[in-house]
Amino acid sequence: MKNLKSCAWVAKHLESVMVFDAGIVKPGQDEPYKPFTIVKGAQRFDISYALSEENTALSNMMCDQYQFQSHMRQLGVNQTDTIVVYDDRGLFSAARAWWMLKSMGFEQVFIMDGGLPEWIRCGYATQQAYSKINEIGDFIAQPDITRTYFIDKEKVLNSISDSDCLLLDARSPLRFSGREPEPRIDMRGGHIPNSKNLHYSALLSERGLVRPLAELHIIFNRLECTDKSLQFSCGSGVTACILALAADECGYRDLSVYDGSWSEWGNSALSGELPIHCYEG
Repeated sequence: MKNLKSCAWVAKHLESVMVFDAGIVKPGQDEPYKPFTIVKGAQRFDISYALSEENTALSNMMCDQYQFQSHMRQLGVNQTDTIVVYDDRGLFSAARAWWMLKSMGFEQVFIMDGGLPEWIRCGYATQQAYSKINEIGDFIAQPDITRTYFIDKEKVLNSISDSDCLLLDARSPLRFSGREPEPRIDMRGGHIPNSKNLHYSALLSERGLVRPLAELHIIFNRLECTDKSLQFSCGSGVTACILALAADECGYRDLSVYDGSWSEWGNSALSGELPIHCYEG
C-alpha cells in the first residue's frame, strides 16, 4: 500500500528516514503520554499539545500552518526528508500525524504498519528516551488548497441532507448508538444524523495491521461510498484519520476529517442545538 511501510522496511532504512512516535493518551486521561519504550532513533510528534490549536477548549485540534512549520523545523525536519510515523497501539493516532503532514503539503510521509507492538514483535531495536536533533530544519508548511483535509461543524451541518456526501463515524458501535457513555465529560450520546458507523478496528487485522486492500474495498462498498464525498468523524478527530487512510488507499479522493468531531458536536456547552440521532430500541 502506498501510505504504509512494514517494520522490516523501516528497520532497513532507519538511518535514512525520520521516525516519529505519534502516540497519545486515551480520552478522559489527563496524565502526560509516557511510552514504555520507543523505536530506535524516534522523536516525538506531539498531536495533543505542541501541534494542537491552543485557543480552543476542544482536544487535538489542528494548529495553523505557522505553528506547524515552526515546530517541524525545531524537530529538524527538512523538505527533502522522508518521515515515518507510528504509535504505541498498533494504529490509533499515527494516521492523524500522517493526515496533518499531508494537509501541510508534505508528501513523503508514511505510517509504520502495526506500530510499536509489531516493531517489538519483530525484535527490532528500541530505546528509552527520544532522540534530539540539534539542527533547525527547513520545513515549509504549504497547505494543499486543492483539497479540504479538515472541515468544521458548519460544513458537516450543511452536508447532512446532501445525498452526494456521506459521513463515517469511527467510534465504537455502542458509542455511535448512544448506548455507551462517552469517555469525555459533558458529552451527549448518539451520532450525527445520516452518518454511518465504521469502527476503525474493522479496518485492522487481529495483529493490528491494516487489512489487505481487497478487504478494505469490500468494507467501503458495503457502506455505499462510491461516487460520494466522504467525511470522517470520531471522538476528537484522531481515529477518523484511520478511515481517511483506508479510503485514500482505496482510491477515494474527496476526503475530509471533521476536526472537532464528537468533542464538539456532542458537547452540551459547545454544540448548542446541533441535531443528534441515538438508539431508540
